Amino acid sequence: MIIRCSQCGANFEASAELRLTRCPFCDTALAIDTRGSIIREMMLPTISAEEAPHHLRRFMAGTETVAGLDREAEIESIRLEYFPFWAFSVRREGEENLILSPAAPSSLQGLQRLILPPGETRGFSQELSGDAPIVEAEIPVDTARKWLKLEEDGIDRVLLYHLPIYRMSYSWKGRHWQAAVDAVSGRVFPASFPAKAEAPFYGVAALALIVFGIEGFIFSNLFVKAGVYLISSIPIIAVAWLVSRKV
Repeated sequence: MIIRCSQCGANFEASAELRLTRCPFCDTALAIDTRGSIIREMMLPTISAEEAPHHLRRFMAGTETVAGLDREAEIESIRLEYFPFWAFSVRREGEENLILSPAAPSSLQGLQRLILPPGETRGFSQELSGDAPIVEAEIPVDTARKWLKLEEDGIDRVLLYHLPIYRMSYSWKGRHWQAAVDAVSGRVFPASFPAKAEAPFYGVAALALIVFGIEGFIFSNLFVKAGVYLISSIPIIAVAWLVSRKV
């Protein structure tokens, strides 16, 4: 960040992390007050474009997506960009906490709960981004602060972080989907995805209720009832497992 010496009036660059520095022109000791100023920084990618699809396919193989999506989906495009986040530095119980809020509109799920990933941070520079586009902040900082319900006098400093993400598109059974992969942590942020159908799972739950209800009505002895429940739960669990594999 650029600061102005209060003694000689010279402008010079200093790290945003410093609280004390010296003017390189007149050697005056200066205390840096970053309150009220916005520090702009960016993080450097640690995940390559070749590695990003592996993180996306791990998400596709998870419990939220349809079965076989990780094997059948075809990734069509990958594009690196730097997405902006407002970061509010708040001191709580003597510790500094960074609270993030997206600084631009996005359809990606999970950006509102993002925690700044550990990585190398640099002062903002167009040269560091290379050919990757930089998304400019569109959401005013005061709007983001109000969304987070933060009091202005409780904020130590405000930063504008540009985090590298890979925008990715993929197709599955004739439809197209969008997602993003954090180029620092590998976390996946889907815009939309083929989700598991809920009806088959509701059917398994209804079957279990019916079977256990009938058995509870027929058998009154607690020990017999427990044994019957245990035996009948085995095929129900097997059915639930098959459903989870097929849906």
